[in-house]
Amino acid sequence: MLFSFAALPLSVTDLKLTLAGSPWWYILLAIAAIAFAFFVYRYTLPPVSGIRRTLLWILRGLALLLILLMIFEPVLSYLFDRTEEPSVALLVDRSASMAIQDAAGDRSAQLADFLQSSEIKRLKGACRLRAFAFADSIYEIPPDSLNSLPITGIGTNPADAWQRAENILAGENLAAVVMISDGAQNIGPNPVRVAAESPVPIYTIGIGDTARVKDAVITEILTNEVTYVNSKVPVDIRIRAEGLPNSSSTLRLLHSNGSLIASEPVRFSSQQTELPVSFEFTADEPGDIRLIAVLDSVAGETSLKNNRRSVIIRVLDSKSQTLLLSGPPAADLTFLRQTLESDTTLSVNTFVEIGGKYLNNRSAPSEDNIRQAELIVLVDYPTSATPPAIISAIKQAAETENTPIFLLAGPNLSRDRLSALADVLPVSLETSRLAADRVVVRAASSHPLLTDGVFSPAQWSELPPVQGGIGNFQVDKGAQIIVKMSRESAGVDEDEPAIVLAERSSRRAAAILCWNTFRWKIGMADEREAAGFYNDLISRTVSWLIAPVEEKRVKVTTSKKLYSGGEKIRFSGQVYGTDLSPRDDASIELRVEAGDRTEIVPMKNQGNGRYAGEFDPWSEGDYRFRAAAAVGQDTLGFDEGRFAIEAFNIELIDARARYDILRQIAENSGAKFAVLNEAGSLISALDLKPVTITTAKELPLWNRAAMLWIIIVLLAAEWTLRKRSGML
Repeated sequence: MLFSFAALPLSVTDLKLTLAGSPWWYILLAIAAIAFAFFVYRYTLPPVSGIRRTLLWILRGLALLLILLMIFEPVLSYLFDRTEEPSVALLVDRSASMAIQDAAGDRSAQLADFLQSSEIKRLKGACRLRAFAFADSIYEIPPDSLNSLPITGIGTNPADAWQRAENILAGENLAAVVMISDGAQNIGPNPVRVAAESPVPIYTIGIGDTARVKDAVITEILTNEVTYVNSKVPVDIRIRAEGLPNSSSTLRLLHSNGSLIASEPVRFSSQQTELPVSFEFTADEPGDIRLIAVLDSVAGETSLKNNRRSVIIRVLDSKSQTLLLSGPPAADLTFLRQTLESDTTLSVNTFVEIGGKYLNNRSAPSEDNIRQAELIVLVDYPTSATPPAIISAIKQAAETENTPIFLLAGPNLSRDRLSALADVLPVSLETSRLAADRVVVRAASSHPLLTDGVFSPAQWSELPPVQGGIGNFQVDKGAQIIVKMSRESAGVDEDEPAIVLAERSSRRAAAILCWNTFRWKIGMADEREAAGFYNDLISRTVSWLIAPVEEKRVKVTTSKKLYSGGEKIRFSGQVYGTDLSPRDDASIELRVEAGDRTEIVPMKNQGNGRYAGEFDPWSEGDYRFRAAAAVGQDTLGFDEGRFAIEAFNIELIDARARYDILRQIAENSGAKFAVLNEAGSLISALDLKPVTITTAKELPLWNRAAMLWIIIVLLAAEWTLRKRSGML
């Protein structure tokens, strides 16, 4: 049932005045004050008229009454009733699947017609309508501008859409959410489950045909993200065909330049066919290589955009030799070793020291072991039993070979042994016996190691407590504290370093100064968004340590190497002066090229030498970019890179309308579902009633400036009248 609103009334009720003391005391003192004022002006010198004496004692009495009232600290309380009109959040799906033409018609045209219909106009008059466009993300837009948006979203996350809309409208009388969609969901949590937790009914309107369309799709392309020169790499591709029985095609694997690597004929024998196809590829030079899988068109299929998919493989010369040195076995060692050994870019050689001997009857690490390492990881190491010769060899490797060191603290660290490595580590041990408290961590500063990961820095406080202590370590001058820790029992933020990074000349080092960090992995295993946090942290730290240290004064990168059609390309840049200090006064000319076309992307200053820009690609294919930074006429430096755009969109894997999902979302939230041509009756049935919000208010009168001014005015009027009457 729809309502219309003209004026919304406000009202104040239940007025009460309360005093700090007994009202009877105030009444008694008030009578005494009035009697006193009357007595003072019963006779005057010189004598004045009765009217003037009456006016004088009334002014004095009122002033005394107000002074007494302030002493009793009066508070005026009342109820404030406000009637608030209902709000409705209108969520409109703008993902790529909403542009499909199927047996039910052109979805985008049907959506445009509905947004201009009388039902939507009637809804605008019946409530405060707040419109949101959503796909893989959501943003608010004026209702009249919904049809002007492109329908190119690269995924659909309906649960996130209505949750964000509900948060934005939390301060309003949100009566309902109305979601117009084809029901596709390929990003985020299960919307059917999340709908049951919604405090607001979610009415759903379905667009599109629920029947499977005739189409052949490359649903998956899997290969190693990293490989090595002259290594054979398997490329596994999965194809699905719907409604194309007894048809055939050819699957080809291509280089980005179009040259053929391999091909395989495929045949679809039934109405629904899924086929796995495997190829092999051998890289002959290092670098980022894009492979393209192409399925030749099949007669009668709906779309060709999903017949082509790409993958980018990073080709390395060889694996990085990693030396892992550990104190006595512990859970931290087990979890760290599993993470390092699962990294296909690393070759891990592990030595575990127990009382001066090494696990599995291994001999101590040799000077060659240490010198040949490209990364040295120290876990609760060195201990008091570690030979000084090993410490000396580690220090020499760091100083002469610029070998990066990754220290993970533990209860068996030796202050004497670790002090010998002070020149190559970002911290030094301050105590011979480590304090061990339950500590929680929080992000302390911005650093690439903390950004774009699976876990936001703002959520570090959600991690399980680990072990650490206040005053255990002293941070080296020039090192950066990126994460801090506090004792859980303290209840306040403390500034103890938890993760520290250092970069000196061409050498890097990192240290995690708390232990039992394996809890970060097992404690977050059930959290969908954060389950990979521990592995991601270790992997990012290792990648940062072993990455070539270039003193480039200009660095510009894209957020990733491969994008889907319709995605924005996000550039981030850093600019430094000759002393490698951040420069905020630079201008960056960023040119993006593909084929014969070139565009300049504006880069905006983000502060602290950081710059950012966005770019909308004009077609799929390979792109190159080149950035030049300057201050005035002085050129600071250049950088360049590549990225690729593919036409494939995850929305096109399964383009049928999912009314079953939309119906369950509505039912689980206590609402209703309707197809588009029945949406008018659904909107008419919305229960859009105003609500009366009653708020209790208290107004302390005794400390109001107005009270003081009234007293001053009364006394001033009395004094003026006395002077005019010739009184003292």
